[in-house]
Amino acid sequence: MSDEDSGLVWETTEFQRLLAAHRPGQAFALIRRAHQLSQAEFGVLLHWDRSHTGRVEREEVGTLFDVRELIRVADTLGVPRRSLVPLLLGTAEIGSIEGTDGDEGADVDRRQFGLTLFGAAVASATGFPAAASASAAGTSQTVGTNHVQYINDVADQFWAHDSEFGSGGLVEAALKQSAIARQLLDHGTYDAATGRELARAAGSLVDCTGWLAFDSGDQKTARQCFTEALILAERSGDMFLWSNVMDDLRHQAWRVGSMREALQLSLRISDAIRPIRSTRLHALHAAREAVAYAAVGDARESEQAINRALREVDRGFDDAEDPIWLSFVTPAEIQSITAQARTCLGQHDKAVDFYRSSVGATTQPRDEASYRAYYASSLARLGDHSMAVTEGLSALSLLENTVKSRRLVAELKPTRQVAERVGSDEAADFIHRFDKLVKV
Repeated sequence: MSDEDSGLVWETTEFQRLLAAHRPGQAFALIRRAHQLSQAEFGVLLHWDRSHTGRVEREEVGTLFDVRELIRVADTLGVPRRSLVPLLLGTAEIGSIEGTDGDEGADVDRRQFGLTLFGAAVASATGFPAAASASAAGTSQTVGTNHVQYINDVADQFWAHDSEFGSGGLVEAALKQSAIARQLLDHGTYDAATGRELARAAGSLVDCTGWLAFDSGDQKTARQCFTEALILAERSGDMFLWSNVMDDLRHQAWRVGSMREALQLSLRISDAIRPIRSTRLHALHAAREAVAYAAVGDARESEQAINRALREVDRGFDDAEDPIWLSFVTPAEIQSITAQARTCLGQHDKAVDFYRSSVGATTQPRDEASYRAYYASSLARLGDHSMAVTEGLSALSLLENTVKSRRLVAELKPTRQVAERVGSDEAADFIHRFDKLVKV
């Protein structure tokens, strides 16, 4: 890409020259202007008050000479930390700086999210308040539609990023954004209707934060977020949000081995969503119910739930009212979930067939990585160890690059277990690359 590409401002000669001249405020102003953000919007993004951005850019304050603040700002904006080196060395002629694979991956995560969060900031109103400052001062903010829209935009950007790339290193950023929403709820002034919308937006953001934590392997934070999001869903009265939070709690219960809890939650969801007209939603939860029944050994109920899910698929997924987080529900996704039920029932041959049909059926890297990982491990369970390793390598090719998900890496454990028995160069390659990912 060219220097003019607004997403790569930090790679331009001008950005590096300004850093080398110890003018970081002017350097980061290049990024702000490239994305057509006002100083107020930039301040919202960085949690600075309205006037502070201008003072930083005019070099009236030395905020960006505090290394901790400099790193925080760079991470928030998605600027790779290597790009800050001219400021430390006092020269833009730094040559080639090599980093570890882990650092490079983290830079990719920060850059990807920095670009998506810019979109949320642009969509938000210019006058979005510095909620953290207001809360600390004990003052009350009048909450309007601009505040709610900002939180919705940020939540949607997080969901969209996870859907395409996985959770990456975004949990901390999501927690900080959730804190802003929480402060508005706790300290803001709003009428009843705005309060419901604010609770719904905050609930979606907190639930997404919990999912990012879950995908990253932080079960404690995930549980805390899901519990808070469930309360917010009840406050808002939004059944779509309620069902999603309950499903995340069910998913977590299933993941940690609480199968009876997962089944009870699944049945509660299916009962509660009956009035909602969404084939995606009903297909998803019928498939989830099939897995829950299979996990406790009830083959008959599981088969019935699978059939219900497939009937919903046949009806088509074309409801324009579906929220963004339901966009991952496709026929391939339903096939993949029902394959999990087959696996729990010990029907590994059928599971392999279902997973095979899902591979290559999506353009989303995260979903494709999940289908490949599931397919590889289903082959391992079936006993086709060599093919499991081959397919496992195809999953790793995504998980080592664009997709960052500890949850999906863990799905390859059955393949890792059988790889040692294969004894081929391909198996040795898989073992090396899998073990390296686990340690990151």
